[in-house]
Amino acid sequence: MRYYFYKKEMLRMKRGRKNTISLDRIAAECGVSPMTVSRALRQLPSVSEKTRSRIFAAASKLGYLPTLNAGRKAQRHENFHSRPVQIIARELNGSITRFHAELMLEVIRLLAAKRYECVVRVTDCSYREFLRMLSQAGKTDAAANLLIGTFPEKELRALLRTLPGSILLDDPGQSVPECVYSIFSFDNVQAAILAVRHLLERKRKRILLVTGPAGHFFAREVEYGWRETLSGAGIEVDPSLLIHTDFTSADAAGKVGMALDAGLRFDAVFTNDEMAGGVYRSLLSRGFRIPEDVAVCGCDGLPVGEQLYPSLTTVILDYKTLARKVIENIMNPDRAVSMHLRLLPVLLARESS
Repeated sequence: MRYYFYKKEMLRMKRGRKNTISLDRIAAECGVSPMTVSRALRQLPSVSEKTRSRIFAAASKLGYLPTLNAGRKAQRHENFHSRPVQIIARELNGSITRFHAELMLEVIRLLAAKRYECVVRVTDCSYREFLRMLSQAGKTDAAANLLIGTFPEKELRALLRTLPGSILLDDPGQSVPECVYSIFSFDNVQAAILAVRHLLERKRKRILLVTGPAGHFFAREVEYGWRETLSGAGIEVDPSLLIHTDFTSADAAGKVGMALDAGLRFDAVFTNDEMAGGVYRSLLSRGFRIPEDVAVCGCDGLPVGEQLYPSLTTVILDYKTLARKVIENIMNPDRAVSMHLRLLPVLLARESS
């Protein structure tokens, strides 16, 4: 009986070896040497991008996955940069906003392509957690420090003092004259102007603005653009057409629904892409048609806008370009100590308006 099970196990191991995809097989598939395959899969710069792409396509098709030998210690390859990039994000309402999550993932992806490792730290709203994170961040010898999202003034000041030369992403920053830092953000006032002008061109007059908390920089900037564009068109601003939320889809749905139930009427809505889902829910569940009864315009350019029905008109804040500009800045040995960059938005008209 023991011999039977031993023989069965040996057969199983042989089959496993037969199913293992070797570098030789990938090399034969691509017409290159096994050494070239090894270098390509380790993403060394000595292999051309064209050859690397062909090797990755063949390895994926064959189902190749590398394994480390038992007991062998994985080593950091010398072609990685010696210092990582540290990314610090702050939660809002228990999570990171979808826009900032997309921005952070794009930054990480581009850094990986440039052979940078990342240290990601996420802090919630608690004082104790922030102090712990600040202590750890200050001990990290990073090539660059990226702050994603909005931090309260005291937290931002503490971060900038601890991490001089930090880069703020999607935050215009606050006046911290004693600190040196860079800002990479968007022109949110112009985003609101584009959206409201578009809705006015669609013959809409009562444009509801659904935005974030009153003290948030994004809410302040889009409200300014909304007010200025309406006033410039000769339309008196109705305070009842401004709704502040916590930036979540659920809160947007609840507050817009309450406004509708209270008798508020409007023929267009400007909000961000994430909250647009909640706006859709409150409108459609009450029998309002989009865009026949109410046109909707989002802001951010998130993939979710294409999935909504009708597809969401949006103002694109190109987070992929912003991420690329940040990486170029990090890679530039002659980069300025302090740099302020604001990307202009672009309107993308779809079915909802």
